[in-house]
Amino acid sequence: MLRKAYLKKLESRLEDWVDEISRIRGEAEKAKADMKITYREQLEVLRSRQERALERIRELRDAGAGNWGKFKSSAEGAVEDLKKAVEDAIAKLRKSA
Repeated sequence: MLRKAYLKKLESRLEDWVDEISRIRGEAEKAKADMKITYREQLEVLRSRQERALERIRELRDAGAGNWGKFKSSAEGAVEDLKKAVEDAIAKLRKSA
């Protein structure tokens, strides 16, 4: 896959997970007081993972051809970590509800 197309695909996946985080944030605003702490904790984890994924994608975008493979793996891993964190947060929030 060409570099530009790969970046676009990775950024699209990231956007999907950012949209899901926004949905969770919306649920947090409507949550009862006892659940707000749980939402806040989960959203903090998600914020951290989202920032990491954004940074790795920026590094990938700026990487030269010689470093592309190294940064590609790192960016892919960061987006996968975000995906897992979102899925874990959803499971924890459903279990706590």
